[in-house]
Amino acid sequence: MHGQQWDASGWRDVAARFVERGLPALALNLRGYDGSSGKTNEFAPPAPWSPVADLRATKTLLRDRGVREIALVGASMGGHAILASSFEADVESIVSVSAPVVAVSDELSRRITGRKLFVCADRDPAAPHVLHAFDVVSRPKTLLMFGGNEHSRGMFAAPYGPEVVDAIVDFVARGT
Repeated sequence: MHGQQWDASGWRDVAARFVERGLPALALNLRGYDGSSGKTNEFAPPAPWSPVADLRATKTLLRDRGVREIALVGASMGGHAILASSFEADVESIVSVSAPVVAVSDELSRRITGRKLFVCADRDPAAPHVLHAFDVVSRPKTLLMFGGNEHSRGMFAAPYGPEVVDAIVDFVARGT
């Protein structure tokens, strides 16, 4: 799931890595991105958030097509969305890059389900929120922090970018 400043095309290279490992990958645009209709609303719990509804519809579509295990991968706003979508306890694993992007209550963090991988740069403004959420979420969980200030997709272009992508793909592949 993409972040607020980009669209699904930003996952193209990462999706290809999943396919190389024999894992199907789907990158979707949130409402109002890259020509999609509608508008993505602001994150304001407990109000319904459109990215979670979009992910729910996507998970239903995948299950209707016979997919048994679903891993959600998201960065920045997309990472925030996949964390919230995991509350439904219907995914095998989640990978959150640079998210949550804002402080999230411990109550909400405790509702995050599945195997969890949190990835963040140590000087990313979201890092304190990522670290706090990681402390609160249940096991199994893994945290990877990289030295840098890159946020979201910017991590993929950093000197450590290949390591980030490898970690994401390896984590998801271990669950299949």
